Amino acid sequence: MEETAIKVKSGGFVISLDFELNWGVHDVFKRGQYDENLYGVRHALPKILTLFEQYGIHATWATVGLLFAETKDEMAHYLRGIPVKYDQIRFAAHLQLANVGENEQEDSLHFGKSLIEAIICTPHQEVGTHTFSHYYCLENGQTEDNFRADLQATTMISADYIAPMKSIVFPRNQVNSSYFEACLEAGLVCYRGNEAHALYSPKKFTKKNRLLGAMKWLDSYVNITGNHLIRLEEMKNEGFVNVRSSAFLRPYCKRLWILEGLKVRRIKEGMLAAAKAGAFYHLWWHPHNFGKHTEKNLAMLEELLRYYRELQTKYNFQSYSMHEVALLCKQ
Repeated sequence: MEETAIKVKSGGFVISLDFELNWGVHDVFKRGQYDENLYGVRHALPKILTLFEQYGIHATWATVGLLFAETKDEMAHYLRGIPVKYDQIRFAAHLQLANVGENEQEDSLHFGKSLIEAIICTPHQEVGTHTFSHYYCLENGQTEDNFRADLQATTMISADYIAPMKSIVFPRNQVNSSYFEACLEAGLVCYRGNEAHALYSPKKFTKKNRLLGAMKWLDSYVNITGNHLIRLEEMKNEGFVNVRSSAFLRPYCKRLWILEGLKVRRIKEGMLAAAKAGAFYHLWWHPHNFGKHTEKNLAMLEELLRYYRELQTKYNFQSYSMHEVALLCKQ
């Protein structure tokens, strides 16, 4: 993306998606348990892009670097250069190679270059990094040198394909401020931080608990922690710009269908508050969240995008990628 001047008058709507396929869930679900969602990405992702183009949405797709690979051998080559040794060995991406096919035609759960091409071909879409191997920056065993090697692998595998990446989303939202210097050295200029509330503070994956998850779930339907708006003046003096999250867009849940209206209303309230305050509202999710109940999830997204257009007309509420917000801060 060229660093052209961007003018902002009344805040904006920021969207980011964590694009990871099985590399993001192999340590959470048993093999095959989440396949419906993962296979569904092939259907859902192009439709998300169609909606983005229809409503003029600028978005950041934080992409796991392994998805750029064209062959299993290419994956193995780059993984050999990342000597990460988590104490919880199940986190390591290289252990998944035994389950990987030879290419994207054979294995749509671990390869994603054709989908990346679709993203690139859609106007106003930014490809950012979700690290190369879905790297966990707070888990025991890994080191800053390991993280630097992971960033380098992403740079190398994507160098001849896209412009240098400028935005990063830390997997599992494990933001590690000790690694910011490494990010800046890799050419990154911004990241998606967590909501500014103790409920969302970065944690090791092994430290998560059911009560915490239940509170986050409840906050998606009822405003417990606030709207988490982001203001330009908060970000302007940051060397590494924190385009903080405002909310996670939870997918449709058949068992809780009666609460869908509350969830959408909660997000709309945040969007409206941002538009009125001249602030930013940052919504995020994973493409695989739409892999199941795809049509209902797309209908929910379109309702939010229609509302965005209303706010755009009334308040000059614009759409921005993460990098575009960072460019505003650098002016």
